[in-house]
Amino acid sequence: MAPLKICLYTPNYPGVSGEGGIGTYTRHLARALASLGHEPHVLTPGTVRELVRDGPVTIHLAPASYFPVLDRLIPGVGACCRIAAVMRQIVIRHEVEVVEFPNWGGLGLAYGVGRPAPMVVRLHTSALECSLIDGEDSSRLVAWDIRRERWLNRAADTLVTHSLAHRSRMAEELGVNEDRIHVVPHGIEVYPAFRRILRSDNELRVVYLGRMEKRKGTIDLLNAIPDVLREVPEARFILIGSDRPHCPGGRTHAQYLEDEFPAEVRRRISLAGRLSDDEVDSQLQEADLLVAPSLYESFGLIFLEAMRWGTAVIGTTAGGIPEIVEHEKTGLLVEAGHPSQLAQAMITLLHNKDLRHRLGDAGRRRVESIFNVDRMARQSVELYETALGTKQCRIH
Repeated sequence: MAPLKICLYTPNYPGVSGEGGIGTYTRHLARALASLGHEPHVLTPGTVRELVRDGPVTIHLAPASYFPVLDRLIPGVGACCRIAAVMRQIVIRHEVEVVEFPNWGGLGLAYGVGRPAPMVVRLHTSALECSLIDGEDSSRLVAWDIRRERWLNRAADTLVTHSLAHRSRMAEELGVNEDRIHVVPHGIEVYPAFRRILRSDNELRVVYLGRMEKRKGTIDLLNAIPDVLREVPEARFILIGSDRPHCPGGRTHAQYLEDEFPAEVRRRISLAGRLSDDEVDSQLQEADLLVAPSLYESFGLIFLEAMRWGTAVIGTTAGGIPEIVEHEKTGLLVEAGHPSQLAQAMITLLHNKDLRHRLGDAGRRRVESIFNVDRMARQSVELYETALGTKQCRIH
């Protein structure tokens, strides 16, 4: 395949402009594209206009400046215009052949008007889905996010998402046929030479990774922990991610724990906040179990992050998670929103070391064979070539 010049927009990029699933996906993809001989560029918000490097990836930082008067009339229009102007400059200056935007916030909308290069839009969890799950009121800001996303998706040359379940959900939301949306699953770097090292302590470590918010099921996790500790008192829970005020009464998770849980339970729970990539990897490598009880995930990249180290996982049957975690084969799945089921699944795995290891080993093999980053990059290139009209796409 001939080398391509590609520019990916992301609202965050790890270590540069913040943390988040879109940024993690973008970094994995950009690095993998470079390893295949392509020329990846990334555009992400920054306080000043400058270039930075992430190995072979060129990262363009640009302030998302706003027009206060116009933004009061149409929220978000300033960011859309700024991002579009900078993206066009990158396309022209670096002869970029295709660009990719996430649907998030519809911030690629202005670029889509008279775009100088074809536009691929990747469908992550939509603003409408998030607002329904979080129970947010239909504010002007949320309403405009939903509108911009829909307009952006309809303007795309090519639509892509990362699971069959999310393709079906987005097709219904957008009112389009499912075959309009391609599926390219996420991928992650794998390390076949890695071998797990058994810890010398007697604790059983359960790790959660992700923003602490309603959609991620963190309230269900907290409510399940006392039941687990009654059966497995040596369990310790480490929750990694930024804390949001999504608990009852608008409280943060830290406040909710302090107000509602006895001291003996709180002592077994650590709210670690945001950690560096190396610290996250270390926690996942040493964990006995990753638990992510999301109410909805369009994919669930966090499971790959744990499974690649041979760590057993528990997820839910929501969204695209069952396409990653095969129940009782590469992990355990419970119904979303059921803390009692979640507690029982944790107790089962914490009591059964052999089962944890069997599921962890199978999960690692699944990631290495199906969800590796090289496969994602090659399928993405095929999609970009489709957007350019140079070949017929063979993926879903």
